[in-house]
Amino acid sequence: MADPRCKTCGGPMVRKSRARLLIVGLLMAAAPAVATYVPILWAPAIISALTGLYLIAWAACGKGYWCRECKRFSLLRPGGLA
Repeated sequence: MADPRCKTCGGPMVRKSRARLLIVGLLMAAAPAVATYVPILWAPAIISALTGLYLIAWAACGKGYWCRECKRFSLLRPGGLA
């Protein structure tokens, strides 16, 4: 099977481990729970949580694919790359 291409720019898509993306995303999304009692950590915790949610979306919707050219993940449809 040939390497998939990005639907936006036609660049090569790289695949990252979906399990690793999901685990790291869940850990980062849990940061606000750790920083609840330390007000100085609220801003970094919110940024970490948003980044974690992005990684979870990348693992779930983007199937772990990442374009090297335009730095996006394309959503996959049943017929292949959309």
